[in-house]
Amino acid sequence: MKPVRCALPLHVPRPAGPWHGVRENLAQLGNALVYTTWTEWLPSVLTEPRLRELLGADWNRYRRTPDAAVRHRFAAARLLIKYTAAAALKTPPEYLDLGYRLGGRPYLRGFDQIEVSLSHTGDVMAVGLSRTGRIGVDVEFADRFVRLDLLQARILTPAEADEVAALPEAERAPYLLRLWTLKEAYSKALGQGLRLSFKEFGFSRG
Repeated sequence: MKPVRCALPLHVPRPAGPWHGVRENLAQLGNALVYTTWTEWLPSVLTEPRLRELLGADWNRYRRTPDAAVRHRFAAARLLIKYTAAAALKTPPEYLDLGYRLGGRPYLRGFDQIEVSLSHTGDVMAVGLSRTGRIGVDVEFADRFVRLDLLQARILTPAEADEVAALPEAERAPYLLRLWTLKEAYSKALGQGLRLSFKEFGFSRG
């Protein structure tokens, strides 16, 4: 089986783009990944006259969210999904309709050939698209503080625990954080989210 190449993340700081890399990656690799911050997209949320049309069925949830920061981050994330998919499909973003599967995984109604994954942490948002199968995206800050003992107890298989124990102490936290995000992304690709125990599957360091 030919290995799947993953596209490099593309920074898209505003709805205007640049989007050409998304179309190129989807055509050449079958997948595309974009990232930004919700504060970069906040001006569009606050000034876009078509916001209700762009949010579609998510408009009511947006309006009912009392916390302004949470409300604006929610809208920015939905705009990012729609504009990314619109760039790939060469269609206006307001023509796209977002739905949510069990567990909250987003999908594009009427476009079953495109898989979508969303992740956000702090100010950062990322969206992945795939036309060749499932895709899962997870983002985390590389310098995030983690309790090694708690994280190891939550996510490691016995084989992974042995690998971590053999690492120099300075390398353990970065490797655990990488494993955590990898397992989050894999679980999202399966549509399971946090319902899947991370101790039930593992990845080799090699």
